[in-house]
Amino acid sequence: MSDQRISYNAAPVIPGISDSTRVTAGGLLFISGQVGFESDGSVPTDFVRAIQLTYAEFERALGDAGATYDDLVRVNVYIVGLDQEKLMQWRQTRDKLVQVVRPPASTVIGVESLFNGATIEIDAIAAI
Repeated sequence: MSDQRISYNAAPVIPGISDSTRVTAGGLLFISGQVGFESDGSVPTDFVRAIQLTYAEFERALGDAGATYDDLVRVNVYIVGLDQEKLMQWRQTRDKLVQVVRPPASTVIGVESLFNGATIEIDAIAAI
């Protein structure tokens, strides 16, 4: 999909994130919170594995609607027990999985708990 309808404003202080994203035309896709579980339905014991599985589900949801990471305009990431170590693990893993020139506006939020014991959840808005 063309990204001409999306304009990104880089964050002035933190490199690698967008401060804001403007959608000038087209429809919006709202992606509900996605979580990743092992094939047996269990929560991954390794946080990096949980990130990988969650992004796989997230990418599936995007693809099912005909969208890609390049179409994202807003992403919220919820992490149980967020601390600097988990933040670093998330950023490093996300950067390997998500290859975009202009990242969408985003927020990482520390929470106490998520659905069915998940340790990370992602919801988003994409321009389609």
